Amino acid sequence: MDFVAGEIRVTYYSQHAGHQHDIAHQRLSRDQRAHVAGLLSLGIHYDDVLDRVQLSGHSTHLSRLHLINKQDLKNIARDYNISKGERFCQNDADSVAAWVEANRQDGDRCLVRYVKFQGDVDEDRHLRADDFCLVIISEAQIAGLQQLNRPSCEVAMDSTHGTNAYDFQLTTLMLVDENGEGFPAAFCFSNRVDEIVMHAFLCVCKENFGVAMNDVVFMSDDAEVYANAWTRVMGQPVHRLLCTWHIDRAWRKNMSKVKGDSILKATIYKTLRALMEITDRDVFAQKLTEFMESAMADEKTVQFAEYFNREYVSRPQLWAYCYRLGLHVHHNMHLEALHRVLKHVHMNGRKVRRMDSCIHALMRLLRMKMRDRLQKLHKGKWTRHLHGIRIRHKKGLSMDSRVITEVMPNQSYAVQGRDLTVAYMVEQSDSVPHENSICPLQCKQCGICIHTFVCNCVDFGLRNTICKHIHAVVSRFSPVISATPMSEVHLDQSPSHQTMHDDAADDADCVLEDDNVITEEVIGTTTRIVRLNETTEILSSLGNTCSDTVDTYIREAEVYWSAIRGEMMADANIAAAACEQLKRVMAYLSALKQQPQLPQLANASEPANKKAEKQRFFTSTKKPHKKRKPEATISKPDTREKALLLQSLSGEVEVVSRSYDGDHDYDVCGSRVAFEHSY
Repeated sequence: MDFVAGEIRVTYYSQHAGHQHDIAHQRLSRDQRAHVAGLLSLGIHYDDVLDRVQLSGHSTHLSRLHLINKQDLKNIARDYNISKGERFCQNDADSVAAWVEANRQDGDRCLVRYVKFQGDVDEDRHLRADDFCLVIISEAQIAGLQQLNRPSCEVAMDSTHGTNAYDFQLTTLMLVDENGEGFPAAFCFSNRVDEIVMHAFLCVCKENFGVAMNDVVFMSDDAEVYANAWTRVMGQPVHRLLCTWHIDRAWRKNMSKVKGDSILKATIYKTLRALMEITDRDVFAQKLTEFMESAMADEKTVQFAEYFNREYVSRPQLWAYCYRLGLHVHHNMHLEALHRVLKHVHMNGRKVRRMDSCIHALMRLLRMKMRDRLQKLHKGKWTRHLHGIRIRHKKGLSMDSRVITEVMPNQSYAVQGRDLTVAYMVEQSDSVPHENSICPLQCKQCGICIHTFVCNCVDFGLRNTICKHIHAVVSRFSPVISATPMSEVHLDQSPSHQTMHDDAADDADCVLEDDNVITEEVIGTTTRIVRLNETTEILSSLGNTCSDTVDTYIREAEVYWSAIRGEMMADANIAAAACEQLKRVMAYLSALKQQPQLPQLANASEPANKKAEKQRFFTSTKKPHKKRKPEATISKPDTREKALLLQSLSGEVEVVSRSYDGDHDYDVCGSRVAFEHSY
């Protein structure tokens, strides 16, 4: 190039320079690209498309199809404008903004209830200029929340990270439905999770829900952010609790503060679990004091005792079983499972960098939950809770009828436990909190649901289930069911102070009546007053509202073209961008014509009742690992271990030391606890 003479000189080589006409430098033909575009337009995964295309190559000589890779597929998808519906443009922020504007065209049915991009300012909600906040609530979610909202319903909040490359966290507000499974009511993406952002999120929720949610059991992890924001916006919950799984995990992680061997750490952990599962408040207070005195007196456990005293001793109502019996709230693992499904199923277990891809995965998850909700409403669904009820039914049938005594015909019964000093009272409820006689969590053999009878055992008091004592009573005496259905029932807001015994449960979770939460002025107003039909809203969110006629689509396309033409006439840059997109639309239509035919189902020639042939199977021949001693394993204690450890706190168990100084003998599974301080 000669700038002085104003000339441009170009040298043209008619043959390949530096290499031959190798296959590595060849391009896919037009027909091959169209065939691949047809496969991609069917929604087939990239890996499956690669496998299918490479197998279609010639088996005797190398062809370009054998060398196709994912980058070729991405280029074809780009040229034919084949996308997964998640990317509106190359810039991630612009793509999310375009998705928001596309949803706003739905008017009142818009999924986006609030959005603030970085760089904008929202002084009303006290968000900074660098804050990002996106609240997503569908009409189907609102209809489900209105249906599930009832006195003392369980509400959980939690956040998860790792869904995008910007460290934006996803916060989910979840309720528990009548099947005992989680129902996501609202989502919020934000760059930080603190009380200010959560306050803004809950204000948006309250403005759209249309129902008051001050009569709830609120569950979260040990962070005070969610509880404080909920109290400020919705009002103080009737009960607040921490998830037992999170507490258990915290205890396990802090076992490193115990300066001893694995047996000492296991003994401390099992003692804490035994303390947690005490069902009498007076006994719990006494044993907790004894544990702290013993732990503080030993130099090997004093560091852990200080941590435990700082975090848990002052607020036992958050984690002790004796403060939550009768609330039938288990844990918030529904939220953990939902976030795990989002990451490992809808994100394919990969780290997603783009925000629009994360939103697209969340929308797929939401549609899946709505389809699941439709099945529960109109067909029913087999859940793990029904499986647990069936297992307890079998245990109830195996109980000896001589341990059951009828106290009042058709009303109350006494069931003797394994411990002859313990008796469980089974009583029939006067009413059930649902319109039908039984709810989805039912035992068909007994003809009852989880609300028909009550029992004072731990299994019934902490879980949404029918304990084995109720099954045994109904199967032996067949009492006449007199509980009257009702659409709404106001249950007792405080758990009973009566002692409940642990006969069947090794694990339960926490409910608490929090007296330490600071009550502030409740702000935010509910603007929605119309109750929605859940089935109608779910169908509207899943299906297409317009009819499938060609004329209807043509009229809709003409409306879009009129708007596009007006924008093109106003700006040349917009006109150029619109032409580029229209070219890709034409390429996509060409790809649709190249879609391969789907295979037809084979005609069944075998009878429907033919027995299946015995299949080949695999078995492992590897020798099992040698199990560690129970006393050296940090695991939940059994009934015998709990009784022995609690008895040892009072010094009523023989204490024996090793002959050498500084070590302890913790024969927890035997008849003694042999260490200097009985924890």
